Amino acid sequence: MNAAAPRTNAEQTWYLATLGREALLRALVPLGLSTAITHDPLALAAYVVAANPGNGIHRAGQVTLRPLFEGKAFSVTVTDDVGPVDFTGVVPMIGQHTAGGATGLYAELLLFSKDGLENKAAFRLSRMPADTKWITDTEFQPSGHPGMQQPFGSSRMGRKRTVLAPFAAELDRLAAEVEGEGDPS
Repeated sequence: MNAAAPRTNAEQTWYLATLGREALLRALVPLGLSTAITHDPLALAAYVVAANPGNGIHRAGQVTLRPLFEGKAFSVTVTDDVGPVDFTGVVPMIGQHTAGGATGLYAELLLFSKDGLENKAAFRLSRMPADTKWITDTEFQPSGHPGMQQPFGSSRMGRKRTVLAPFAAELDRLAAEVEGEGDPS
């Protein structure tokens, strides 16, 4: 088994507040925490990351963080109007997915800028066989709450939101790696 990749407290907190929030809440149910503690995604995530090792909250957090620790990471530089910005991308989950009769690729993506300005983003993305780009299914707000959400494989009415080309290229590369791992030849 591969050793867990080291992830910063900021990465762990952002994952637990966004992509891992539902799993974290399920893991914490047996502890009977009040809604005063669980209602704010960022505050709960920070609380879990800072919890003393060995207690129930810490254990629930570690179980929930497993996809982040086992995820793939990449670095990308994106140039915008201000200049180049370096990003670290973490992909906790990528691969073929079926839901509601739709089958396609599914990925979760966390982005962190390396400039120290705390720029971060979290997305759930899909790419159906007829799609030429990765389509945003869920995009999280800075609060950790989803700002835009549509189900995997939805009819995708209206404007399709995508990620920037450098991030899409990394997702394509990682999807090809995952597909290649399942190839018995």
